[in-house]
Amino acid sequence: MRALCRFVLLSVLRGISRMHDAAPLSPHLLQEGKDYLKRSVSSWLPSLRPQTEQLAAQQEEESEQSGVPPYESRITTAKLLIEAEEPEMVMEVCEGLLEEDDEVVQVWYLLGWVCYLQRDKPEEAESFRDSARTYLTRAKKLYVKLCCDDPPMLEHVEQLLSELRPEGASAADDDEDDEDGPPIDDIADDFIHSSDEEENAMEH
Repeated sequence: MRALCRFVLLSVLRGISRMHDAAPLSPHLLQEGKDYLKRSVSSWLPSLRPQTEQLAAQQEEESEQSGVPPYESRITTAKLLIEAEEPEMVMEVCEGLLEEDDEVVQVWYLLGWVCYLQRDKPEEAESFRDSARTYLTRAKKLYVKLCCDDPPMLEHVEQLLSELRPEGASAADDDEDDEDGPPIDDIADDFIHSSDEEENAMEH
């Protein structure tokens, strides 16, 4: 929790420095904040835990939550991981959240946002754009269904959808993206697989 708070503080300070055109925080401080965040997340995110610890955690799962933060805290963590430019970790956190409750607008919004940020990735641009449209459309539908009250988030969702919409398409076409888009199962695996392919390409 201390690590998370430290990164939040650094993120806020960076935002304030931008707003007031002040001298930006040093790269060292920002990197330190990212390291603290990743260290904190590694204590409960499955892919970052040693295999022996994962087995032990599975055995204890019925009696306790193995240090996994509350749902809302993990949503906050996903937002911070987007800021820290850790898309694979964002996807894994969100995948875990969806397994617990797949009708939380913010989770679908964050999934769409992180895919949007990856939309220009070489050789995967179309896949990320399609995924972003699917998840953002799902977020918009749930927003209406659940009568949410977060105008800034809805405005951002609509802005991203308008940028992702193919030329000549209308907002009504977004519904088709939701129905025909990629499945939500193993969302994080897509990112991990992509990262492995990039590493192999670099080796050759």
